[in-house]
Amino acid sequence: MTISRKTGNEVTRRSILALGAAATVSAVMPSAPRAENAPAKTAQAPLPKFQVTPDQIIGARAGLRPFRPSGFVVRSEPFGDKTLIHNYGHGGCGITLSWGTADMAAKLALETPHRQAAVIGCGVIGLTTARLLQDRGFTVTIYAAALPPYTTSDVAAGAFGVTNIVDDAHQTGETGNRVAEAARFAFRYFQSLPARYGVKPMDLYFIGPRPIDVPWDFAITPDLFPFEKFGPDEHPFPNSYAVFTKTLIAETNTLLPALMADFREAGGRIETRGFADRSELQTLQTPLIVNATGIGAKALFGDAELVPVKGQLTLLKPRADIHYGYVDPVLDLYMFPRSDALVLGGSHGHDDWSLEPDPERAAQILDGHGLIANGMKG
Repeated sequence: MTISRKTGNEVTRRSILALGAAATVSAVMPSAPRAENAPAKTAQAPLPKFQVTPDQIIGARAGLRPFRPSGFVVRSEPFGDKTLIHNYGHGGCGITLSWGTADMAAKLALETPHRQAAVIGCGVIGLTTARLLQDRGFTVTIYAAALPPYTTSDVAAGAFGVTNIVDDAHQTGETGNRVAEAARFAFRYFQSLPARYGVKPMDLYFIGPRPIDVPWDFAITPDLFPFEKFGPDEHPFPNSYAVFTKTLIAETNTLLPALMADFREAGGRIETRGFADRSELQTLQTPLIVNATGIGAKALFGDAELVPVKGQLTLLKPRADIHYGYVDPVLDLYMFPRSDALVLGGSHGHDDWSLEPDPERAAQILDGHGLIANGMKG
């Protein structure tokens, strides 16, 4: 689509106020106590800069995160003469938690007498669950209305990191333990994958005008994300403060086809088919059914807690020399580097069902990232 915006990188007062309004609604990250024990570092070397101008844009996309205020669902229940296992509600963390909640679902499947399974959904949750079931001795068929590259997972930026997974009220020890368990398993699994899956290391910065609190979602796994903090003039960004950690990024245009190829090579079958309601699932001959339908679980299984959180991306021409990403939680902005694009986000449109990128938000995203990129040292 064509993104209409003013020329150059000048940010008007209206754009800044709009960015601030978007941040007020959705971008303040839940946080753990500040990491005061982390010593300030000497100034880092400049990072490669990139251009944020309309001529660099190669695309724009939008998708719906399946968010539940109380967190993801992995549970088993009777389903007539079958067993139904749910695995959905990952918010914007589907890539990050995929192998972890797939492991949880596979463990529940092993508790049944069945060794034939139907997985409903062919995004990253459905594919990773199907693969782990195969590895543990199951014969698996995937049923899905949409296949890659037309799933919600294909729109994901792909950075490994647990953010905005639950509301503040649900940041309990039990919830944190489940999220941490899934994240740790997934991180180890992603690290073990060969290069053909498109998973790469990435340096990640959180930046802002005030000292950065380590987000609760990251703080529950300090072994995965040891943070270093930086004050003014100690880092390459125009913001006053930053924290740094190392993480991974999974390129979905490579990851999802690789998972599908492995699934088929292991004897799996994929059938393009939608289901109008849960009663249609009873027509399947398979005794074990895994619900990995993401936002589709709202209509299919009547989960009133499940809401869409719209996110949109602006894609810039790729840069092979950029291996860092950043998140500005105050302005709800992030940049992640992939081989196919520099991915600029973001937005968190709660209860917004539109799959069309919003031109006004796209202009705000470009303006905000232009401020950051132009102000970087280097």
